[in-house]
Amino acid sequence: MDETLLLWINQDWAHPALDAFFHWISQRASFSFPLLGLFLIFYSWRFKHDGAKLWLVLVLMIGVGDGLGNIIKHSTDQLRPCSAQPELVRQIGSPPNTPCGSAPNGMPSNHALNFFATAMFLSWMMRSWAWSASLFTLALLVGISRIYLGKHYPSQVLAGATIGTLLGFLGAWIGLKYLGFMQRIQAQTILRTIKP
Repeated sequence: MDETLLLWINQDWAHPALDAFFHWISQRASFSFPLLGLFLIFYSWRFKHDGAKLWLVLVLMIGVGDGLGNIIKHSTDQLRPCSAQPELVRQIGSPPNTPCGSAPNGMPSNHALNFFATAMFLSWMMRSWAWSASLFTLALLVGISRIYLGKHYPSQVLAGATIGTLLGFLGAWIGLKYLGFMQRIQAQTILRTIKP
């Protein structure tokens, strides 16, 4: 089932527009880091110094997520599809039948882990259906991009999404319990939503 779903997304969805889109949202330098920069600008503008502190907590949580994902990868030793079966998957920008990257292990997908952690963390903070829907849709698209590009099996993306969602919930819960500025941000957000 895992391989069937992988090949359906990786090969049957193949389209130049999707190649460009999924390649872009899967890149840290051209997508993830600029998105983090936009978060910093937006939250600093909306909540002043508290917004910058919120951003720092978010960056710390993403760092923890990356570290946790790498620990699990080294302990499970489950290969990525482009390392285990490079002859089966279509890889954008790489020669056919070539194993991908320097890190062959892929369980879980760190991209999915970090984006789902971010979506859950910010959803708890902002308490807005529009924010939640947008953030989780983006996280889902990033997860799909990893399958589309042949970098991860669907089960590896699902594992990353599950761990990330739990991490984001835990990060928000700890922050709201122990960090006063996060309580202030959430209170302001709730007040804005109930004002007529």
